[in-house]
Amino acid sequence: MSNPIKRLEIIKNAIELEDADIIASQLPHLKNDARDGALLAIVLALEEQRYGEAMADIIAWLQHQRAMVHWQDPRIAASKLELKTLEQQLCALLDTRNARIARLDEFNDLYMSRLGPLMTDVLRLRKALAEATLRRQEAELRTGRDEPAVDPARDEAGEQYETWREQQQKAQQRRDLQENMPQADRQELKRLWRQASKLCHPDLVDAALKAQANDMMVQLNQARQRGDLTTIRSLLARLMRGQQPLTSHDAINDLTLLQRKMTAIKQQIAGLLQELRALERERAWLLISSLSDPEAYFRQQEKALANTIATLQKQIIESGFDEVA
Repeated sequence: MSNPIKRLEIIKNAIELEDADIIASQLPHLKNDARDGALLAIVLALEEQRYGEAMADIIAWLQHQRAMVHWQDPRIAASKLELKTLEQQLCALLDTRNARIARLDEFNDLYMSRLGPLMTDVLRLRKALAEATLRRQEAELRTGRDEPAVDPARDEAGEQYETWREQQQKAQQRRDLQENMPQADRQELKRLWRQASKLCHPDLVDAALKAQANDMMVQLNQARQRGDLTTIRSLLARLMRGQQPLTSHDAINDLTLLQRKMTAIKQQIAGLLQELRALERERAWLLISSLSDPEAYFRQQEKALANTIATLQKQIIESGFDEVA
């Protein structure tokens, strides 16, 4: 009954203010909430603009309800509304961050797909050049050692090559999964993932539910990387049925707990804003946000990498050693 009480209070004040617009705005909601004959009679009187009769009935109805309904501190309702607003702000920021991270992931995978093979060749050739340089130095010094000399540059080049090759292969696999999906499925996967991630994000749940929310987020992110639309749909359906943690400002009815929750969310909002500002300063985001013609950028990078490969091949030949795989 709390909604009809609040709406009738608004309508009562509107009648006193002689503001018909406020009455008209509240009347459909009151009519929808009307569950007893007295309320329906008030609605009918208001619809027929019998405001004197309506006012008398409203006062009588409110007095009767106040005698029956437990009084609630109005600060609780105000805090709930404030908490709801903060939760909406937090959700919007999370959505922005998730969208940017997804955009970065997509660009990185595209980067790996377009430039990965060339970068792999560059790193392989650098590894080969480091090996050739080490062999030449050993030959010149004629150390006579049975064990080859340890060369940090060669070892670092080898590690870079192996790490990059593994990253490139994984990125290509993700890219292949995405490209094999129909365009409509790719768009739906993105939309459903964003919707589900907001419903169970660890930043939006109580401490007791964070482990559960983290597990759900891991499943969602893994399904997105696999292009697994079926799993995304299933996880979202579970969230919508309330089988997983959801944001709920209505569940708190204690003023102190509401204030604590608001303080916590304000801190999370501040943290997210700081994270977004830091992301905007990163080289990768600055590059993505500045590219007006990505295709031209990739062509330029392909040309530059091809020149680097030619230079490295020339240096290896000049070293007098065959390329080391």
